Amino acid sequence: MTEALLTALAACLALSQPVPQIVRLVRTRSVVGVSGPTTWLGLAVNAGWMAFGVARGLVPVAVLSFAYVVGYAAIATLLVRGGNRRGIVTALVATGAMAATAAVLGWTVLGTALALTVGAQFVPQVVLAWRSVDLTALSTGTYIVCGLDGVVWGGYGVLTTEAPLVLYGVVMSSVAVLVLVPKRRWALRTAAAAI
Repeated sequence: MTEALLTALAACLALSQPVPQIVRLVRTRSVVGVSGPTTWLGLAVNAGWMAFGVARGLVPVAVLSFAYVVGYAAIATLLVRGGNRRGIVTALVATGAMAATAAVLGWTVLGTALALTVGAQFVPQVVLAWRSVDLTALSTGTYIVCGLDGVVWGGYGVLTTEAPLVLYGVVMSSVAVLVLVPKRRWALRTAAAAI
């Protein structure tokens, strides 16, 4: 019962996570404050999670990772249209490395690498969020959902005894906090300047 509930919650998060960022990019017509490398690596990493889910027989992981792939593809398209092409080559290299890891070292090693790569994936966004003076296009809602996603997948990993999913949960929750703190500080500064 708990596994089914976590799977349903994860499905809602997977389908909704990219939506606030997509809406914000369309609404603001700006790509300022959104990391291209994070987006493109997100596309590659979620394709890796999709393959991991198929290989391990974890259908929810495979299906929901597909939803993330679609979301990241939409964000990547909007970034490219906005002139931000950074990260494409990195994502291609990462995809090759993931395929090689699965082929040579196996799926458990790939899953662990994917969990750690999620942290690396978000380093450019975390750095940009902390250094940028303008976070106009960065969606708070997306990173709130990312934090919840980490909690849910971490819990799913505990229930299924899949250590890579537990590690993913810890990493993703941490990333969400590291992006939301500077976004909140920026929002408060912007509101104070408008007064």
